[in-house]
Amino acid sequence: MRLPHPLFEGDTVYSTSEVIATRESQSRPNVGIVTVRTTGFNQDGMPVITFRRTVMVYRRGQGPSNPRVAS
Repeated sequence: MRLPHPLFEGDTVYSTSEVIATRESQSRPNVGIVTVRTTGFNQDGMPVITFRRTVMVYRRGQGPSNPRVAS
């Protein structure tokens, strides 16, 4: 995580995310690993935070057969 510019009370924050890597899981054949870089900007377009995160997601057609429906 990097905080290249200060953020102040009342600032508006916008963000963008970009997928920077994907790979298959070595232990679970039905999921993949996705690495994402997110950058947050203040109202003047100055970057105020950047970070990378890794998430595990089901591969296409490999999700639960009976997904829960939010009520």
